[in-house]
Amino acid sequence: MPKLTAHGKIFRDWEALLGACEKNVSVLTGMEPLRTELETFLTQVRELKLQQESLNGNKKATTQRLGELLEEGIEVSRMLRAFVLSRIGTKTDLGKMFGLPTGRKARKKAKTPVAKPPVAAAATPAEPPNPVQTKGEEG
Repeated sequence: MPKLTAHGKIFRDWEALLGACEKNVSVLTGMEPLRTELETFLTQVRELKLQQESLNGNKKATTQRLGELLEEGIEVSRMLRAFVLSRIGTKTDLGKMFGLPTGRKARKKAKTPVAKPPVAAAATPAEPPNPVQTKGEEG
């Protein structure tokens, strides 16, 4: 029987996003419909995941429905993050709480050039290879 944590990463992501929304309700006025919709998807996906684990005959249909709900939920979480981004902007560290990238780029470490050892001259073969052979000749 598969583990119930098969989609744990998505569940944790959605829970973290919803928690961040709850902590910042005053900053994000108007996000309530998206937050409620994502909560509904999270509840439905969890129920279907449990149902999938307990079913034998209808497992394929339940798995397909689970995949559809996950896709729809992922899209709603994208819309909610886009809404948050539009409200708080890109120049704030508050975006980290919602799983958004910050507007800052990481500095790249300077690469030090690696010295290559000198290549020794290849020894010349006694007979040069014949690149073209005719049908009757064998090398």
